[in-house]
Amino acid sequence: MWRYCMENIQEILNLDFDVNVIPRENYPLNYPIHWHKEIEIIYYPLYNATDINPVTEISGKEYELSPGDILLIWQGELHRTIKNPDKKLIGFQFDSALLQSLTDFIPYIPKLRRLHHLKSSTHIDLVMSLSSYLDDICDLDKDQESFYRVEKIINLLKFMTTLSKEADNAYDASMQVPGSLSLDALYKIQRSCVYITKNCSEDLSLNDVASMAGFSPNYFSRMFKETTGYNFVEYLMIERVRKAQRYLGDNSIPITEVAYLSGFKSISTFNRVFHQIKNCSPRQFRKYMVTV
Repeated sequence: MWRYCMENIQEILNLDFDVNVIPRENYPLNYPIHWHKEIEIIYYPLYNATDINPVTEISGKEYELSPGDILLIWQGELHRTIKNPDKKLIGFQFDSALLQSLTDFIPYIPKLRRLHHLKSSTHIDLVMSLSSYLDDICDLDKDQESFYRVEKIINLLKFMTTLSKEADNAYDASMQVPGSLSLDALYKIQRSCVYITKNCSEDLSLNDVASMAGFSPNYFSRMFKETTGYNFVEYLMIERVRKAQRYLGDNSIPITEVAYLSGFKSISTFNRVFHQIKNCSPRQFRKYMVTV
């Protein structure tokens, strides 16, 4: 994967990607609930450790960070900083299109989105490796020497590549991909996820997607659930809500139109499903948006 990234680095840079670093002195002590279109990485360096740990909430769940921990906030996720005592945290934000622009990452995105809290106490080798890339990005952003933006992107891609390769090990045992699934079958399930994401506004059925993947509906349904943690309908609804999030970021699009553009056949169904997944109404969600 890393070789592929390097071969396409010029294309990435032509899209003017950058990593926005929020140094610890600028990271807020607390911040109200909000969301943004960028992916955010929150880092609690070991050298910033004090007696009281910071706490961040993502989609209604609180995460207390210990020294060395890393927290991932994916685009469109409602989150807030509950407390950041003594300004310990460092933030990194980047356009989610960076991963979408590299086709090797696309099959991993559904799995990556389920990762949030990377604990140094549980995954010490992985977190230490990831932390080294974040430390390098901080140094590059501070010094701003020649090609520092290029090197920040390279380190971010190394971070995401390492995380993607080790994603299975970062899950609890109950969330790991079943060992009975061959690599070929796993790849087909991952590609099915990509297909659903790209076509979620269409009238998709489990039978159609299973047939496209080359599986019987029953086998596909079972393996899809074990691999992603969601059944087909749940996953489809989540992707439709994610698509709706992007439209809700544009205040010129009426909410009724957002519903239909995202694949929902009625505004009542859209409101109900959206609230189930995001724990707020589409109208409230639109108000929470923050432009980075």
